[in-house]
Amino acid sequence: MLENILTFKNLEKSLKAVERNKGASGIDNQQFDSLRPFIYTHYQALRKSILESSYKPSPVRKVEIPKPGGGMRMLGIPTVLDRFIQQCIYQFLSPLYEIDFSPRSYGFRPGKNAHQAVKKAQEYLQRGYTWIIELDLEKFFDKMNHQKLLCLVSEKIRDIRLLKLIGCYLRSGIMEGGVTSPRSEGTPQGSPLSPLLSNIMLHELDKELQRRGLKYVRYADDCSIYVRSEKSAKRVAESISKYIEDKLLLKVNRSKTRISRPKESQLLGFSFYKMKGEFLIRLGAQTLKSIKEKCKKITSSRDATAESIKLKKLDDIIRGWVNYFKIAQAMIKLEELDEQIRTRLRIAKWRNWKRIRTKISNLIKLGVSKSKAYQWGNTSKGPCRIAHSPILKRTLTKSFWKKQGYQGFSYYYRQTQGQPSMF
Repeated sequence: MLENILTFKNLEKSLKAVERNKGASGIDNQQFDSLRPFIYTHYQALRKSILESSYKPSPVRKVEIPKPGGGMRMLGIPTVLDRFIQQCIYQFLSPLYEIDFSPRSYGFRPGKNAHQAVKKAQEYLQRGYTWIIELDLEKFFDKMNHQKLLCLVSEKIRDIRLLKLIGCYLRSGIMEGGVTSPRSEGTPQGSPLSPLLSNIMLHELDKELQRRGLKYVRYADDCSIYVRSEKSAKRVAESISKYIEDKLLLKVNRSKTRISRPKESQLLGFSFYKMKGEFLIRLGAQTLKSIKEKCKKITSSRDATAESIKLKKLDDIIRGWVNYFKIAQAMIKLEELDEQIRTRLRIAKWRNWKRIRTKISNLIKLGVSKSKAYQWGNTSKGPCRIAHSPILKRTLTKSFWKKQGYQGFSYYYRQTQGQPSMF
């Protein structure tokens, strides 16, 4: 198996994947663009050390990023060389496991995505499975039991050298502030192998859910189970939590695991509502809160960043965000969000004008008569009241902001729905 992983064809494919994904450097600060010349120069020595089981992976660099729901998520950034080797292993092993993986597992798999998971959940709701068990696995990626995971991996992999190499990657330390800490459990997110290993572990959960005939969708460690009654939901939640803790040696966060109804549920940022007997997809409450906070930070009037840079940053975020949430029924919410952002932009613009003379001059440039511009420019109202008043609503209009570069949520959403722009 290891010889097949180290074939030239697989190595070249892995090199291209690492170069395409770019990514941050590990503890050695080697950049992705220096990987190809390094591999060409040291290929024979590297191949020999891997085949002889003398290769030692470097510790990963610890990085923490904020989670949407609060708290921090730990990432482990491998060196580009280790990323390359893990990518080689992943490319060879992934097809072997894809044959067995459940069709209701949607995370980190070729041809699978979050939209498919949400639409499958919508199908269950439509069929009457409207009581939802939302499982929460406590620090899943950080808490995976190495012995249990390697035991599962060994059921398909017989090459002892490959198992040993995977074990080395699982146990490679984490470096923070120049100090390396050993790792006895978990596989931090950030490496090419981590998603595959997580699916191998949770495939056992899939098999148990299927054995019980339960309706569910799983995206990595986000798992929702759909049943017909509250009584069934309570019974399944308790028995599945026990199975996860006793058999998979994982920890269920019972305070966050909950039983919900469609309109209260959260699945990958989406929720559901019922209209005319049909369940439709909508934006989750936390999703709206998170994007509002992100946009609020960018449009702060106290931030001295140039307006053009702010608008470019907003545009990049909005396009990606809308592309992900395009399957939700969200036009009204997005139009409201656009109006809130334009209000904040008007506040920033008014504050930026500062002096009365500048305000009068700019209002005239925007087509306001001199007498009206003098009256409005001398107003004693604060920036927030001005932003909601005709003074700026009639001058800094939707068309104005479109010319400046703010297309908006509703504009991009209409494009994803095949609708023409209103402006």
